[in-house]
Amino acid sequence: MRASPTFLVATLLALLAVVAASACGGESAAAADPLLHREDGYVGSAACRECHQDQHASWAATHHSTMTQRPSATTVLGRFDGATVAQGKDSARPFRDGERFLMELRLGGVARTAEVELLVGSRRYQQYFERRTLRDGASFFRLPILWHVELQRWLPVDSVFLGPDADGLGGHAAEWNTNCILCHNTGPRPGLLGADDPARLQEGNRFDSHVAELGIACEACHGPGERHVATARSVGEGGAHAIVHPDELDKERAVAVCGQCHGARLPEPPRRAREWFTTGPTFRPGETLRDHVKPIERDTPVRGGGDPEAFALRFWGDGTPRLTAYEYQGVVASTCYTKGQLTCTSCHAMHEGDPKGQLRPDVVGNALCTQCHEDIGNDVAAHSKHAADGPGSSCLACHMPKIVFGVADIHRSHRIDSPDPARDGEAGRPHACTLCHVDKSLPWVADAMRRWWGDAYRAPMKRFDGAPLALADAAANLFAGDAAARAVAAKALGEPTATFAPDHAVAVRAWLAITMGDGWPSVRLLARRSLLAREADGAALGVGGRAQAVDHLAGVEQRGRDVFGLLDGIAAGAQKAAAAPPPSSALLGRDFRVDLANVVKLTDLQGRNLIAIGE
Repeated sequence: MRASPTFLVATLLALLAVVAASACGGESAAAADPLLHREDGYVGSAACRECHQDQHASWAATHHSTMTQRPSATTVLGRFDGATVAQGKDSARPFRDGERFLMELRLGGVARTAEVELLVGSRRYQQYFERRTLRDGASFFRLPILWHVELQRWLPVDSVFLGPDADGLGGHAAEWNTNCILCHNTGPRPGLLGADDPARLQEGNRFDSHVAELGIACEACHGPGERHVATARSVGEGGAHAIVHPDELDKERAVAVCGQCHGARLPEPPRRAREWFTTGPTFRPGETLRDHVKPIERDTPVRGGGDPEAFALRFWGDGTPRLTAYEYQGVVASTCYTKGQLTCTSCHAMHEGDPKGQLRPDVVGNALCTQCHEDIGNDVAAHSKHAADGPGSSCLACHMPKIVFGVADIHRSHRIDSPDPARDGEAGRPHACTLCHVDKSLPWVADAMRRWWGDAYRAPMKRFDGAPLALADAAANLFAGDAAARAVAAKALGEPTATFAPDHAVAVRAWLAITMGDGWPSVRLLARRSLLAREADGAALGVGGRAQAVDHLAGVEQRGRDVFGLLDGIAAGAQKAAAAPPPSSALLGRDFRVDLANVVKLTDLQGRNLIAIGE
């Protein structure tokens, strides 16, 4: 077992065997916010706006710009209305006092009130941090509930990660100064104080932290702008240089600009941890990332006495990342990068397009790939063996499948490769074809791929999770897989691209209903969302209202009642609709009742793959 959610921070701090205390130095650029600095050539985005109004406006519309904010009536998304959020014997009550945002906490029997000082996130969920002082320093700590934007509700922080239900609130504690500051801000200087002080082990860390800008701003991608601004002001915009343009870099340095955050890493050499926690990461845009850090891979050793499997758990068995913030590792492992010229901006645009995803608006859909693979683009159906205008011919669905967990959802893999049923089944990695063909097994996929593309594609000898090979891959992942595999399958079953034979229509809903009783709340959340999607697709069995009423955070007994109520409703709806009878491999009887004995045998296999990981 398995990984502590804060293992990366622990690993980094373990490297600080001997660290000299270092103050931040320099005057604050904005007296209105004592967190801001103007060291190391940073000038802030306001200086960029003087000449680059359009680029500044397009950046300000992105979620990068609002990644870290101070609390205000316009920036706080959560409902601070005095309603109590409880889990176990713990509770949090968010409320307002004029312009102040506070939480009344009762954790472990201790009551206190915390004031929100920082916000992190603005798209999928928003987290809240309080400030605690310690002698001559201060730290920001994450409060135990967050606001989920889609659900418009408070959730315990524990519940959005890949882990089992917690007994109370307060798990997954995070210290902003050692964690979030490094990637969710521009020009971070953590400013660790008293690293040699023995009292630190008992009292905790002390910081004098500063950032050039809250959030991810211009200089995070273009580098510190002091020389550029000075040149522009003296000779005019046309003569201004001394700034980094990512599109003008070679591929290695171009992907490094994004990889400095979208690629979990450790300082290289390890002694560089001294600088990370005092004056901040040493990489600057335009440099080679691996001169400063070692990106974490599946086989990266864990230092500091942590769980030896901690890093490996963040990857599928074949080394493909399965968590967000590892996009860099996926890109540089892709043939499009190693043998081509792929960079992040081959597909993404930082100053145009929809802020959700920031994909280039000039290359839509398959054009993202056929801009390079022109021969395939000339006859997509000949390549895909599916209708050219159907989901089976989606380049992204086949070569960048949604198999990555993060921020309580499933995202595309950034490792561009081809589906391989043997590799995926034996490595425990969800297979691209069966994320659409959710009623099919891996041997079925292997037979089809051999017919179309030759003998290189074989069926797996056995499944990594130990489930029967003849079982639908989605069902095997959903019931026998570890938490990451279950989350991916739960998401896939509700996607509009999911296809299944009529005799599996009832089974898919039943599988999702069962998964709404999973022991991991993040998996339950995805299963509930998918069941609601299936009930809205025009072939409803009349359980949409019941599913809507289910709280995925309810206790074990209530979850049991909810699951069996849903299963009864599904069976009754199927009988009323005279639905096609399911095959025995669908884990249902002819009366549409779940074959519980075989489902339990599958869920028993989860015990070999227990994981609990954060992001």
